[in-house]
Amino acid sequence: MNKKILFAIIALIGIIGVVVLTSLLTPKQNDFLARYDLESMSVQEMVSHLENKLDETADFRASITGSNLSLGDTTYQVELDLPNGQFYLSFAPYISQTHPCSNHNLVTCRGELKNVSFEVTVVDTESNSVILEDNMTSSSNGFTGIWLPKNKTYQITVTYGNLSASEEVSTFSTSNTCLTTLQLT
Repeated sequence: MNKKILFAIIALIGIIGVVVLTSLLTPKQNDFLARYDLESMSVQEMVSHLENKLDETADFRASITGSNLSLGDTTYQVELDLPNGQFYLSFAPYISQTHPCSNHNLVTCRGELKNVSFEVTVVDTESNSVILEDNMTSSSNGFTGIWLPKNKTYQITVTYGNLSASEEVSTFSTSNTCLTTLQLT
């Protein structure tokens, strides 16, 4: 599938997701999202926004699993389903410093290489087709996030200058959403 068409479909799903999401939330959930300026965003937009934010209050929590986005604070928690057929993978390539992680915490996970450009290639291991080949920049938290089709296995390769790392990842409901083992060598 043409990459431009794939990204257009993902954008359309995001727009539809905002409409569907806002119609499914209770008033209390809407109030909670409004408190953190997330009320008019799709799940994908919330994840992107939170991935790039470093100034959340100490009691705010945001984590993502293979099936939902969990947001909460000391008074309330909201669980939002991920878009149908999509999986979010956040990865933090590193040279000398990392941390163990399985489900990505959008608020507290920090990677070593912040605001750094990488070449990223993702290959579907079953069909051996390249589904993503792009220059991407890590967020100020040191992570780069990508949405992938669910229930597949991929080979992700990250190149930074003359350093690279590669690892196989899966996108099932029980798969890890945080990849912190890509040591660039």
